Parts: sequence; C-alpha cells; structure tokens
Amino acid sequence: MHMKSGSFFILGYRQKTDEIIIGITKYNEIIEIGSFLQGIAKQEKALLIQTITNNQIKKLAGTVYTNPGICAEVHFEKIENGQVQNATFARFNFDIDWQQCTWQQLVIRNTPVDPELKFTNLDKVIWEDPLIHKDGLLSYLAEISPYMLPFLQNRILTVIRYPNGINGESFFQKNCPDYAPSFVTTIEKEGTDFVVCKDISTLLWLGNQLAIEYHTPFQAIHEQQPLEIVFDLDPPSRDSFHLAIKAAMELRKIFDGFNIVSFPKLSGSKGIQIHIPIADRRFTYDETRLFTSFIAQYLVQQFPDDFTIERFKKNRGNRLYLDYVQHAEGKTIICPYSTRGKADATVAAPLYWEEVNEHLDLTDYTIPSVLERMEKITCPMAGFFEHTNDSLTEIIEKLQ
Repeated sequence: MHMKSGSFFILGYRQKTDEIIIGITKYNEIIEIGSFLQGIAKQEKALLIQTITNNQIKKLAGTVYTNPGICAEVHFEKIENGQVQNATFARFNFDIDWQQCTWQQLVIRNTPVDPELKFTNLDKVIWEDPLIHKDGLLSYLAEISPYMLPFLQNRILTVIRYPNGINGESFFQKNCPDYAPSFVTTIEKEGTDFVVCKDISTLLWLGNQLAIEYHTPFQAIHEQQPLEIVFDLDPPSRDSFHLAIKAAMELRKIFDGFNIVSFPKLSGSKGIQIHIPIADRRFTYDETRLFTSFIAQYLVQQFPDDFTIERFKKNRGNRLYLDYVQHAEGKTIICPYSTRGKADATVAAPLYWEEVNEHLDLTDYTIPSVLERMEKITCPMAGFFEHTNDSLTEIIEKLQ
C-alpha cells in the first residue's frame, strides 16, 4: 500500500483510546483532521501527552485539547470525509511553524504529478480577502480537476495570467512559452502554439505560472463545429445580477418547452452563462446562430426594459446584454470551475437549475466555498457531453 504523508500539528490527546489528535489549517481556519496511535516510541508519546496536559486549553469527555504548536510528520492511507485514515506517526517536525501545516500544502504534496513539475513561491499572496496564497490556488485546481479537466482536455486554451496576484497586472496568453516542460501538449493553429490541458500536471503547471482564468472555444481540437451552444447573460454590473437571474429563468422556460437540456453556471464575474450540449457536433456556427439570435431577439421583445442585444455598451443603459454574438468560431468562454481575477475569489461555478432563483448570490461561490460544496454534491454538469439535444434539429430547420 502506497502511504501518503503530510505535516500536521498536535491538537490533543484522547485518553479513552490513547490516540493523539492532529490538525491542520484550511483556508486560515484550524480544523481537526484525525488521530494516530502507531509509530511513536513509548517514551516520546509519554512526553508528548505530558506536554499536551501541561498546556491544555480545555477538556471534553476525556479528551484534552491544546493550542497548535508542536508539528509532526504523519503517514496515512487516504483522506475520507475530511479525516486522515490509518494515520501513523513518522517524526516530530521542529523545523516548521504550525501555520505551515495547511490543507493546501497537504493536497499539493499528495497529488501525483509529472516529476518535471516543480512548484515555486507557494506563500505568494494571490487574493487578499479572502486571504488565498498560491498554494491555495494550486490545491483548488488539484481538487477541482476531476470536474474541470473534461471541459479543458480536448480544446485549445487561452489563459489570463496574474504574475503578481490579482491586484497586479494581467495578460492573456495563447502561445505556449518556450520554457514549458516536456509533458505539456500543444497544438498549432494559425501560427500559435496553443496549450491543450489534458491532465492534472499541465493544469498545475499553468496554476504555478499564475494562470487564474481558463478560457476555451466552443469546439474541440481538429473540429470546426461546436460541441455546445452558450448564452452569455451579461448585466451592466454585479448590482444588476437580478437581471441575469431573470434572463436565466426565462431561458429555462423556453428550453424546457422545446425539450432542450441546458446547464446554468455562474460566470464568476457578474453574470450567468447557459450551456446547451451538442454531443454529436452536427451544426455549423451559422446554424447555431439562427437559434441563438432567434432566442435573444424573442427575449428582448418580451422584456425590452430589462434585456438588450445592443453591442455598444453606451447604448445599453441599465439593461442586461444577451450576448449571442460571442458564440462563434474563434471566440471563447470561461471554463466551468475556472477561478477569476476578481477581488473576492469567485469561481465560474456550475449550478443546478433549482439554485437559479432570487436567492442566488454569486459571491457565495468562492474558491473555499466551491470546494466545500463539491464535497456534498455531484457536479451539476455531470453527463454534459452525453446530450445531443435532438430537438434542436427541428427548430433550426424551421428557422432556415
């Protein structure tokens, strides 16, 4: 059995079972993460228990608790329900401060990646409030990768990098840099070497380069026809987010009426995006444009005071822009689960339709909260690539 390992701090002693309780910080909060019984010499354990007892802060039901301070290297089999399983003491770690024993470092350390990948400057501050360091970005990408990679792995990628954190300058990167490691796959398109993010090593390499935003086209590599239709519901500001909710709910009624399967997600910025899968890629962009323009124009006719298809911002007033023009060859959309270069660390989080209501608040969907959410639910976009939405054929034929 391959054991994992990590640095933890001592939190207490459970007298009934003779176990030492260990903890870790997770996004700046102290959490209990398990306990160990094995691996520690009798004399060392007696001394440790004495130290815990002498520095106890509380005693509950035969368990003595102490403040974080002493750190230890611990081996374990796996993490299940937020707790390390079959933990074994390896050694004390007096070289580190207890605040360095983080969930983020634990995730990074135990994520299998290509040996060529080396992480740097893990303590660099990327977001200030909530306080998230570079290790927080990388551990988020590692944990979210099973849900995010399916939307990245067969498309070319454009990223936005923030080398000095989100308050510093940012730039778009399409071309893969010369110094990219050998495991990074690229594809040449119109003179540009695009990265294709096929695996977790590539995703974490991009994260280490402080790629915060991940934008993908609507079609797969080597294909001209889209594998999805996306409606981008773009209110003038976050203060007008209620318009995005209204537009999404109206679109849902239309799509349900046409028997079209659709998936809402937050943009992570100020709006909502509705994804409609076309698994068999049977339409051209010109054909999908017939559908998107028809739907957008219909909504504007129904709600002229709320929605617009006016391309010039200055002419939109306080109305939400139904951006159907964005769905075209050469254009991109933010990838599901991508982080955003916004001050509050919001995420382009997929939603269940039931969650799209007047109580929806995009600031509830941040790096820490989305990870917590995914421990409790299945991905709202699971099965996305299986839907062909056959009813679209008849609609588009009628519009031609």
